[in-house]
Amino acid sequence: MNLDVNFKCLVRRSWFTKDPEDVAFDNCIAFGAQTLGGKILTFHVMTDYGMLRSRVPLSEVYVKEPTSDIPYHYKQLWDCFGEVGEVIAYEYLCGKRAQVVLKDTTLVWGTYMFTIDWRDNPYSEEPTDYKCGHVFAADPGYLLCQPNNRIHWRDANFITREFPVEKKKFKVDTELFSVESCSDRWVSEDGDCFYYDLKEERDK
Repeated sequence: MNLDVNFKCLVRRSWFTKDPEDVAFDNCIAFGAQTLGGKILTFHVMTDYGMLRSRVPLSEVYVKEPTSDIPYHYKQLWDCFGEVGEVIAYEYLCGKRAQVVLKDTTLVWGTYMFTIDWRDNPYSEEPTDYKCGHVFAADPGYLLCQPNNRIHWRDANFITREFPVEKKKFKVDTELFSVESCSDRWVSEDGDCFYYDLKEERDK
């Protein structure tokens, strides 16, 4: 599925050419993201010389020439969950700083860009498996796509306490409640009045 994004970036030229030793970068605009189940997040990009390329992996997209780099499987912890999802740039998170915990426990500072939230797949519908992917511009220049539990957010206006040492005490969500699963215990009038009474049915 193709999703709207819009940001200036660099793409490693060796991804475009037959020369794997080409260390140059091309100026691009990423104008769309694509999510495929079991694959890394990819982007549609336009170069400043008029070449449009699709399915450019997150691992080859940079916000500036990198001062250091990491393997592609560190940049995104989990593959995309499916082909259906949406890009959300949460206003509350936009521009916020965070430390991202990589798979080897290395900490990398980054700035929030947007979130990929998947749906209509076996994982996202199961509370214990659900994850969204927050995309960050890491300080060294590369992009990261990481889930909630790999991010330590910073906000001087609100986050004022140290992260608890007992991290193992935080549980995984196991259930998503349905309020209507208890609907047989509620009765309401069957009329044409906009405001109606609702009362709990007593056990008989």
